[in-house]
Parts: sequence; structure tokens; C-alpha cells
Amino acid sequence: MSLKNDAFPSSAAFDAIAQALTSDAARKDAIKTGGAIFSFNLKNKAGQTEQWYLDLKETGTVGKGEAPEGKKADVTLTLPDEDFGKLVVGKANAQRMFMGGKLKVKGNVMKATKLEAVLKKANVGEAKAKLIASPPIIRIIALRLTPVSSVFLMKNDLHKTFGEIFHDDLDAFRNQLLQIQQYQDDRKESEEWVANLRFLDISKVPDLQDEILRQGRRFGAQQSIDSSHQRIAPIRQIPITKCEEDDGDDYIAVSWKWPQTRPISDAGSTEPPIFRYYIKRPDKKSHKSGFPDHYMDRVVRYAQSVGITRLWVDIECIYQRKEDEETSPRDKELGVQIMDVVYGDSARSVGLLTVEIQDQREIDMLSDLLSRSLFVDPKDEDFPELQPGVDIAAVQMLILHILSDSRWSRGWIFQEDHLASQKMVLLIPHSAELQKSGRYNFKKLPGELVIQLMDFRQTVTMFCLAWAKGKMRWPCTEILAKVKQYNICNKIIKTKPSTSQHQHQWNFGSSNSSFDSAVAELNSQPSSSKDYSYPTTTVGVLEDIASRSLENESDRIAIVSNALKCKKRLNTRDGSPLLKPDTYSLSAALLTVILLNGEILKDKHLPPFHRILPSEASIMNHTLQSYLNTTQSIFTAPGCLRRQSFIDCCRFISPTIIPRGIETRGFLFNVVSKEQLVKEGFQSGLLRLSGADREAISSTAPKRRPWKRKLDSHACQVLGILIDKLETKWPNSKLTSHMRKHILLDESPPSSKKALPSTPYVLDNMHALYRALMDGHELYIARLASAHQNTEPVALFIESEPDVWTAHCERNDFLDTTGSIKIFASWDKGRNIYYDKERLVSLQVKIFNEAGNTKEWDPQTGFMSHVGWVNGVWVADGEKMNTYVFALPGITQIEPKNNGRKKRKWSGDE
Repeated sequence: MSLKNDAFPSSAAFDAIAQALTSDAARKDAIKTGGAIFSFNLKNKAGQTEQWYLDLKETGTVGKGEAPEGKKADVTLTLPDEDFGKLVVGKANAQRMFMGGKLKVKGNVMKATKLEAVLKKANVGEAKAKLIASPPIIRIIALRLTPVSSVFLMKNDLHKTFGEIFHDDLDAFRNQLLQIQQYQDDRKESEEWVANLRFLDISKVPDLQDEILRQGRRFGAQQSIDSSHQRIAPIRQIPITKCEEDDGDDYIAVSWKWPQTRPISDAGSTEPPIFRYYIKRPDKKSHKSGFPDHYMDRVVRYAQSVGITRLWVDIECIYQRKEDEETSPRDKELGVQIMDVVYGDSARSVGLLTVEIQDQREIDMLSDLLSRSLFVDPKDEDFPELQPGVDIAAVQMLILHILSDSRWSRGWIFQEDHLASQKMVLLIPHSAELQKSGRYNFKKLPGELVIQLMDFRQTVTMFCLAWAKGKMRWPCTEILAKVKQYNICNKIIKTKPSTSQHQHQWNFGSSNSSFDSAVAELNSQPSSSKDYSYPTTTVGVLEDIASRSLENESDRIAIVSNALKCKKRLNTRDGSPLLKPDTYSLSAALLTVILLNGEILKDKHLPPFHRILPSEASIMNHTLQSYLNTTQSIFTAPGCLRRQSFIDCCRFISPTIIPRGIETRGFLFNVVSKEQLVKEGFQSGLLRLSGADREAISSTAPKRRPWKRKLDSHACQVLGILIDKLETKWPNSKLTSHMRKHILLDESPPSSKKALPSTPYVLDNMHALYRALMDGHELYIARLASAHQNTEPVALFIESEPDVWTAHCERNDFLDTTGSIKIFASWDKGRNIYYDKERLVSLQVKIFNEAGNTKEWDPQTGFMSHVGWVNGVWVADGEKMNTYVFALPGITQIEPKNNGRKKRKWSGDE
């Protein structure tokens, strides 16, 4: 029976929608993605109203009435029949209608936009011809997901548990990790490739704004002669150059979704581009650019506005045309492996969006968001609050409209955004009649809103935190799944009120956050004094990559490696054993990459959060994401700036997976007990500030810290007092000399060529020592575990303080059963910020062997469990790092007995 009502001409669309949902597969897909009952309330010119429903919650059917019998609509869309008809034929914009009040939404106001964002790429098949076009609302409903025809060698199993992947065979899982690490691949050839990076040289392209005027005058003159004359864009040739052939270093890396013959925003336009672009390779005939002409116009205009004459566009600068299969067969493979350098080295990066801003209110609202005018305190990223009267639903709709652009769902584009970081700008097209008003500087590029991606990420994250108030729910989960600022949503804030008991607070940027259960218990009002802790960005990056689409699933391995700037990489080239069908798991491969690049996993269970760490009995119930969520460690950066960047360097050096866990290199320190210090004639109380010290400090007015210095005059004075105390017992020791040298390096830094790579790390930790002393903490003094007793100390560590996970633990939980405290530390400068970044470790540890907790390290059977992160300063000049092993929760094959109790297997539950 037809659903059409002749009194409502646009109702013919519902027959087309019903036809698109005739197959079981189409209905299942619709229900899976829709998850709601939609009611359409149409009003015709005669004032009559009629309703139709679309059940995307249970049955995937279309019918007349408000909802199926006995059911209730989740969302009701009310609009004139005429306007609904305009939507059907693509002559109206749903977003604009909502903003203008013509489209009213009752119930879950975000559901329609959610569907639009998820299903806009749907293909309505035969129904599409009946609907003439696929406008926003119809794209939501008339869906028939495009089947995936490609066959991929590596299957996506990220949604599966390890038990499902390995048929509950833990040994098979362990063995696969050991096997996968054998298929490593270096980047030497890729480094050579990027050293000769190719560019599009646009230095000879005329100013496009002037060119538009010239072409307009010529076209007008021709039309005055022949009214049927059509403007045809002239050809413009762009040569390809290499790094070595150019004097300058600046280039723009372009981020775009391809292949696509022309931008979506131009789909209904007959306007030709300014030029038809042809690419001229050295010693080759020119060819038509694979980069769409309208896109090239946009990028060239932007490049000309910032005075940069070189572009890097993947489709042209990586040789991947059909004829390149013989002449440059590995060009794409080499380029893919080193995208972190391509985007990291760019002077600027440009992300092209195709969704268009069509309403002045949208521009004004976007300006208020980006300029932080929506917030009570624009600088408060910890606990942002919205100004009274903010139209929350309208802001959400605007953000979701921007995020409905297909670029946000692509895995490669996430990588480009992540790697370009502060350099990435977004170009969002807008209607010509709109004004760039408000406080945010959208630049003067005609037809484009120029937005710093970081501004968008930061303010969108702040908006979601302010609206959600600690309880993440849709649409914020949908928004933050596509765009978020890690150093805002990842932070854990520990306030230091006037009382001695510390309080903890979280920001939440992930719907899968393992912290959610502790929010209500531990959140409190912010204090003027705060400490910030973070996990690494590994879990967030993996979650973001897993949620995005890719043509080839094995590309996720390369993208994770690039995004995390991994030194060790897996061989995912054509013909690699890793890609052999039904042989290796994508989840296992990604975990291997993460472990081989030094991720420090939590391996001790601490109440009261009851995050039971994976054991042999439970690990098969975990997916890769849940395993990493549960085991991610929390770190406190010693400095005040770029905390997340510091913490992303908190990784083991040169790790290898072995049956006992992760094998790595470093130094083991023994903390000298207070009793031992007294025996040696040193009063342990000297390792904290006395009342007299504080009086001397308070009598001196601190000077403002000069730019680029990490220590102000106040910090230098406090550290000087500490150094003097240490020298009363150990004059001119390595440790005190090391500290004095770095104070001088901070005061008078050498040139970058002569600067020691470790200096920033040491100075950050000296700043942490200063803060700890001012906060009343005592310091640990330590010797290398290999050193003889009574030798001079070589390390100072900050006394362990209950952190966000250990706030309710007994003090004895931090000690070995032997009563000693041990610190494992390592540092490696790396070769290059992109090729091989700095790595550092400073962990309080316990040592185990088959008998349980022990005092001495046994290289053959021992392994470590870390208690938590400890900042400090140490010097080990002339000493050689030794090899140690850290347990992997649930994976470690040899697990110790429990000291002093009935023998049983050791697990994360202990």
C-alpha cells in the first residue's frame, strides 16, 4: 500500500524510503545506526497536518501515524510539506531550516543530526532516482549502505575479545606477540625518501584574486559579443620540484579526502574552477592533476595569502599513477611509513572541508565558540562553565554539522590532523553573502573560514566538558569521538587545599574511559593549587583510529606507528608474512607495536577503584581497547609546560617482548633509608626545608622568571639551600655538581648546537624538586644498586605521594616486603623528534622472582612490578645501563608465589 497522500505532494518520498528498506540487510543496517523512532509531522498549505513514522529502532519500517502501534516516537520533526519537498529535491538545507525555525525538533534534538553524520554516505539505490536528490534529511532516512566489495588481507578484529580471536588459547596469544615482533621494518629507505620530498611549485601561478577579475572582464567582453559563450577555465601547469632544488624550507601539507572528482559544495554549481591544473614531472609530459581543480584553487589562494609557494599533495607528490607501478613501485609504500615527518616538518598544513556554512547565525556562533566567549572564564580549561543563556542545542547542532564532513571519519586524515598539531588550519567554505563577524579572526580569504584546528579542538572539548559536567553522554560522546584535545580531556587534577588530604578530579574525553566509576566519589571544587597527571595519548589515539574508516585494515598499524612516532615498526608491505590471510590478528599486531615502543602498563592492582587488572584467568575477556584502558599508567610531569608532550615520552628504552614480560634497559637505584643516613652521619631532616630556611626564602622577593628559563630566582635559592646541605656531607659530589651545572645552563643557555639534549629533562625535574620542597615533602636520596654502601649518592627523588590511583592505599603497599625502596630510571635522547623521540622512565618498583618479592635482582628469573611514577634528578655518567624485565598483566608467563602465604599464582588482583 502506498504511503503517499495526494494532499501532501512531498509524501511520495516515504514510498521511496520504504523501498530502500526492503532487504533484511538494509533494515538491519538502518536499525543499527539509527536507534530511534522518527515521526514526521507535515503541514500543507490548507492547514492540514499528517504524520508518518520511520522505525529505525526495532523493525526498520515506514508507516502512517505518529509511531508504530503501542510505541512512542523518540524524535518528532515538524515542518511544512512544501519545505519538506524542497529538502527532497535538494533545494533547502536542514541545518539552515532548523536555525531559522522552519524545522522544529521535539524529543532528542540531536538524533537526526547524528544519523546525518553517520549515514550521509548512504546510497539509496533505485529510490534515489525517485527522490531526484539526496538532501540532508533524506540522506538520513533513505539508506542502503554501500556494500564493501574489496577483500582485505588483514581483518579488523578490534571489536573482538582476545578469547574470540584466539579461541581462548592464552598460549596462542602469547606466541603470536613473540612471532609478530620478528617482522620489524626499519625506515632507512623512507628517511631517504623524505629527504628528497617532492613539492608542487606554485610560484608562477598568478594571484588568483586578480585572475578572477581578469577572467571576469574577458568573459563579460565575450558574452557581449556572443550571449551563448561559456567560460572555460584556462590550463595552468604546475611543476614538481624536490627539496634539494629549492632554497626555502617552507611548504604547506594538504589534508583532504580523496578520490573525489569535485567538492560536495560545488556539486550543484556550474561555475568552472579558476584554472584547470596540469602537473609537470621532471622529464615527463604534463598530466591532468588528480587533485580536483576546485580544491587546488582553494589551497593556492590560501598559500598565496601566507606567502608560501610550495605545496605537498599526496596524490601528486607520492608517485602512484598507473605508470608508476613499473618505474616507482615502492614510492607509496615508503611515503606511507613516514607521514609523521611530512606533516611534522611542514610550515603549515591545510585541512579542506566541504560542508558549507550557510547562515550568519552559524558564523556568529562559531566565532563565539572559537574565541571562548561562550565560557565564563575563557582561560579555565580545567572546569569550564558556559555563560548563562548559551543556546546549547544550537551549538551542538553547529558542531555536529561541521563534523558531518566526511574528512572526520577517515583514518589517514586523523593521522594528518594529529601530526600537524598546531600547524593545521581548516578551510570551511561559506556563502558569499555572509559576514565574518565576531571576535574570532577568520582571516580575509574570500569564501573561506580559516580556523586553527587546535582552537576548534580545544573549544569543542571545553564545550563538551562544560555541558556534560563529568557525565559524558550523547552527543558529546559523538563529538569527542571525532575531535578532542588530549591534554584537556586526559588530565587528572589533584587539588591541594589547605587541609592535608588531597582531592582528585578528572576531565573525561572518552566514552570508554576507565575512570568513570570514580567521578562522583572524588570530584570536588577546584583549588588555587593543583597538580596535573595524565596518561600517554596511546589509548586515545588507538580509540580514535579504531573508530575511523580505512580501505586497508593493515594501514591502521602504520597510522598508529606514525601518530605515536614509533621507532620500532612492523613490516606491512605487500608480501609481508603479517598480511597472510587468517594468520595474524590486527589486535595482536597493534598491541605488539605499542609494547615494542615502550608503553608502560600498570601492573599492580590498587583499591578502591576495583579496576581489576587482567590476569591469566581474565585476559581473554578483554578487547585490545579494554586491555589498554584498564592497564594504562598515570604520570605526573615535573615541569609546568607541555605536560602531555613530556608524558608521551614516558616510555621504556629499546623494549623487547619475552615470555617474562618486557625487557628493557636502565639504572636501578636503592633509596637510602633514614636509619642508614643517620649511621653515615647525615640527618635525613636536612632533605626538607626547615623553618629557618623558609624565613630566609620569604625575606627575598622572587624575580620574574625570564623567558625560556625553567627556574626563577626563587627556585634557584631553594635548590641552592638543598645543594649546600648535601655538600656538608658529600662536598663536590657528582650529584651536587650536576645540579649546579644545570642551574648555570638555565641562567646562560648555550646555543642550540652546543646544548646538551638532556638539559630540559634535568631542569624540569629540578623544578619538581623545588616544588616538592616548598610543599613540605621530604626527598629520597639514592645510590645505584650496583654501588657499594657509603659511596656518595647520585640521585634525589621526590617522596612517593598517594596519587590518583593510590590515595586510599596503605603506606606499606609502596614498600618491598624487604622494607627497601627501589627506583628504576632511564633516559635516551633519541635521534630525532620524528624518527626516534626522547624516552624516559622514573618508576618506583618492586622486584619479584619465582619465590615472590625479593631484594636482589636476578637476571635469569626476575621481573619488576612498578608502583608508580617518581620524579627526581640523577646522574650516572660513565655507568652502563643494565637489562631488566617488567611484567605484563595477564600476559607474563612466569608469575611469582605470594610471600609468606599459601602458594598460588600471582596476578594483578594481589
